[in-house]
Amino acid sequence: MSQRSASTAFSAAEAKVFANYGLEPRSQVLGLGQPEVRIRAVEIGSGEPVLFLHGFSLCTAHWAPLVAQLPTFRCIAIDMPGHGGSDSVNYDKVDLRRWSKEMLTAVLDRLGLDSVHLVGHSQGAMLGLFLALDAPERVRSLVAIGTPAVAFGAPLSSLRVLARRGIGQLLLSIPKPRGMYRRVLADTLGEHALATMPIDLIRATYLATQRRGFGRTVSTYLREMFQGADAQPPRYVLSDDELARIRQPVAVLLGSNDDRYQSLTEASKRAALIPGARFEVLPGGHEPWLDDLDRCADRISRFLSSGVELPDRRPQ
Repeated sequence: MSQRSASTAFSAAEAKVFANYGLEPRSQVLGLGQPEVRIRAVEIGSGEPVLFLHGFSLCTAHWAPLVAQLPTFRCIAIDMPGHGGSDSVNYDKVDLRRWSKEMLTAVLDRLGLDSVHLVGHSQGAMLGLFLALDAPERVRSLVAIGTPAVAFGAPLSSLRVLARRGIGQLLLSIPKPRGMYRRVLADTLGEHALATMPIDLIRATYLATQRRGFGRTVSTYLREMFQGADAQPPRYVLSDDELARIRQPVAVLLGSNDDRYQSLTEASKRAALIPGARFEVLPGGHEPWLDDLDRCADRISRFLSSGVELPDRRPQ
């Protein structure tokens, strides 16, 4: 499939996903100056602004079921670099934390927003934690869903092969048969979550990773992330002191089966270092809103709307 055909197919599949949930998104491509990159933003609704950051190999359409349950907010989801309609990036020798701060603050500047609530999933949750520390005036609150990459010290051992030069980019870039791709999603998100996903969401997720440069973007990002996490002192693993310096309201929501990368007990201990952070384990896997949408959306809506404390259900 040519790049133009893949882009057209992705847009069509994504539009069907949003329509399935009764949503009418507004899309724009934001040309940033520093860093020099184009980032696609999809916006739905009005009210308090909430910026959504998806995880690796996913796409903005994954937020559709959750956004449909948040009608009183201005929901803005961006395609992360190399995904969907955003430019690819070569992260070799790039400080991921500094780069993501510059990118996200530039996005907010282009949108005319002084500050936002953040909802981040997986890698997006890690970037949300970084921004809460490095540009605290831009973050009103943070909901971190799923293991936040290496920010809490998760080893992510199964992903290290994708960071290897040559082989990682190749594995990420080669087309995958439908059965193989469904297996990848099931391993990442869980069998039940996969069963709840509309076929167009599965298709949009796959096509969002088929643009030129996706493999290089993710492989070089992972390589730098692991090199930083392995350094002494670690660059991307948040220290106890850093977690204790976060002052925004924070909710950490993990699926009960989301222990592939880090145990729930260890994640709970790390979250407890954030002053006043709420930690809750919800039914499901790495994207718990696909497993139990009503409960997940209720927790997030209440947290964003009024700051009502979430139940503190830490693993025993």
